[in-house]
Amino acid sequence: MTDALYLRYRPQTFEDVVGQKHVAETLRNALRQDRIGHAYLFTGPRGTGKTSTARILAKAVNCLAEDVDARPDNACPVCTAINQGRLMDLIEIDAASNTSVDDVRALIEKVAFAPSEARYKVYVIDEVHMLSTSAFNALLKTLEEPPAHVIFILATTEPHKIPATILSRCQRYDFHRISTQQISQHLDEIAAREGLSVTPEALGIIARSATGSMRDAISLLDQVASYGHTEIDDELVRDVLGMVSGLAISDFVDALAGGDPAEVLVKLHELIDKGVELNQFVNQLIDQLRTLLLLNVGKDPSLVDLPDSLLAQAQKQAVQFTPSQLLHAIRALTEAGQALKTPFAGYLPVELALLDALNVGDAAPAAVQPIPAASAGAARKSATSLARKYAPTRTAASSSPSAAKKIAPRRAQSATPPPPKPSDVPGELGDVWRRLLRTTRRINPRLQALLRSGEPVSLQGGECYIRFRYEFHREQVQAAVDDLNKGLSEVLGRPMRAVILDENSSPPASGAVNHSDSDPAPNPDPKPNPPASSLADHPVVRRAMDKWGGEIDDLKT
Repeated sequence: MTDALYLRYRPQTFEDVVGQKHVAETLRNALRQDRIGHAYLFTGPRGTGKTSTARILAKAVNCLAEDVDARPDNACPVCTAINQGRLMDLIEIDAASNTSVDDVRALIEKVAFAPSEARYKVYVIDEVHMLSTSAFNALLKTLEEPPAHVIFILATTEPHKIPATILSRCQRYDFHRISTQQISQHLDEIAAREGLSVTPEALGIIARSATGSMRDAISLLDQVASYGHTEIDDELVRDVLGMVSGLAISDFVDALAGGDPAEVLVKLHELIDKGVELNQFVNQLIDQLRTLLLLNVGKDPSLVDLPDSLLAQAQKQAVQFTPSQLLHAIRALTEAGQALKTPFAGYLPVELALLDALNVGDAAPAAVQPIPAASAGAARKSATSLARKYAPTRTAASSSPSAAKKIAPRRAQSATPPPPKPSDVPGELGDVWRRLLRTTRRINPRLQALLRSGEPVSLQGGECYIRFRYEFHREQVQAAVDDLNKGLSEVLGRPMRAVILDENSSPPASGAVNHSDSDPAPNPDPKPNPPASSLADHPVVRRAMDKWGGEIDDLKT
């Protein structure tokens, strides 16, 4: 059985540790000055070299080479014994498996014994944050004042779980995530030693998939290499790792930018039919949208780790979104990724997240949903109030019972037609309407979705009349009328004001005077005197005539 690549190419000197130059230089200088500490804390993400550096430090402090700069030389008996895993003075403990206070007490009892072969006895406690509170308390005194021949090296990925009393007694070294470029370069060196020909695109995919972990990256390369190919390209890497092709992700992002829910859902189910794993797809899509967000907001290509061939395409896609759209989409997809971990989640979380990212729920008109028979009685009041709230506004004539009898059959036969599509609005008004939708998408995406349920009626002077069928849409657009006015002014190049109409209202006739708020309309003419016949028939006059008798001889107005 051959060793895994990450074991075969494990760092053996400080110079071999990739991406942690600040740690290596500090430890190297401490060796030169003979300022070796008694307790160290190595923190950072997994696979960044914490345990490997602990072993290198254990070799360096015990190395028999005369030249300090040459330590560890990996040639002396002590270094050789550590590399082969047989030095008794290097004790590695997995705190995840030895969490109790009894385990720590057993360790403390052995600390007092002098080293058998080396100069220092080195204890490396991995995942130290897993120790119990009582175990930390038992370790505290020994960690503060250990014997002169003992060095403790604590390694953890979660330093916030370590008590402050422990932290204050250690020299802390933070290991950083390794950049994609550094991982790619190191993988290229390993591939050359293994006789593999790997394209730069394939190396980039593996490096990005490792998310800053060198061990993960080498393990992925080992997995791809075990497929049996000596020439490895990006398509092979995606096939072996179960990833979606970069072109498919790019096409999907273009569909999101287009804003058509039907196209987005069709593309999603095409990928599902090809056997794509949804978790992997969601992670890749989030990573792509994150890249677009950094390019959109930061305006600096150095913020993203992409080759030049992919950077140009990402920059073109970034300008098709607003930062708020990208943030909303990333949040929705992140929640979907968590929901996919639930058993039997199916495709629904991803479908809902994509529709939410497109603001489909905000654009949909309110409707009364079917209610189960068991809950119909309890929900009747709520359904009635919703129906009244979102029903089209009635005119005064249609509110009377007699008018309702006449109008009801005609309304039942032909419902109010839906608003026209932007492409169906003819002439100059249609051109303005289409440009307004594009502009408001940048200013306020939710407002654009609401405007799609409206109908442009006319442009008169500095006013644009827009009709909405539902009261809910009118209220929401009216609340965002400042953004709407801003978009209209930007499209037409002059100050404009939107006037929101209900389905039964119409703009004033062409040439009619529109009075502004600062110039109130003049008082209307006084009502004319009613005709004599109407006064004679007035109920008050009629009752007086019936009570006291008499007739109307003359009527003066």
